[in-house]
Amino acid sequence: MAPLPLFYSSITVLDRNEHREARIAPSDSPYGFASAAHVLPALMAEFPVACRDMPILFLDEAGTVSPLFMVGMRAGENCFVDADGRWRGQHAPAYLRRYPFVGGEISAQQQVICVDGGFAGLQDKEGERLFTEEGEPTEALQRAITFVGEYADAAAKTAAFTAEIKALDLFQTINIEIRSPSGATSNFSGFLAVSEERLNALSDEAWIDLRRKGYLVPIHAHLISLANFALLGERS
Repeated sequence: MAPLPLFYSSITVLDRNEHREARIAPSDSPYGFASAAHVLPALMAEFPVACRDMPILFLDEAGTVSPLFMVGMRAGENCFVDADGRWRGQHAPAYLRRYPFVGGEISAQQQVICVDGGFAGLQDKEGERLFTEEGEPTEALQRAITFVGEYADAAAKTAAFTAEIKALDLFQTINIEIRSPSGATSNFSGFLAVSEERLNALSDEAWIDLRRKGYLVPIHAHLISLANFALLGERS
């Protein structure tokens, strides 16, 4: 079985009959579930706004490169989620805003909407209903379906982006040192960043192709974001 996505304890397909009375209750701690995560999945489309306060890095796992937001100075710490479970940065990642919903696939032609079966806000007493009495998706569920679909599209574009950067051999492994105002330091290795030297050495043809595909803006946003390690230390 494939591993569950980050933060999900189980994946439950929403069914109009089984979940006719299901509701999603509002949370007093909307991002509390992410308070112990020091890295979070990122989408290419988020780079331009997220680069203002979060370092954007890449990680190569089994040959697939994925972008990440670094949000903590050390494992088990998220500097962007406060004690009340509120996001205190300028941009809350789409991955968190999608939770507890997620897309599922029965076949190439049939997609389904799912929810984390372990989500405490999934109940049948309080909150917004997911289905009407007739079994149709409510406006709240339709919003979730739309967002999950948009996320899937953005994730596919992100995968194409990282695959292109890898094919051009623009990634380099970097070592990271983050220092807090108290003088405490944390060191990370194994993450990837785009090499400005390799980027600038590209042929005119390759550069124009990146521009045509819309990849230059996220690349530069990523490079700008690397200045945020100092800010991350200050937040710690």
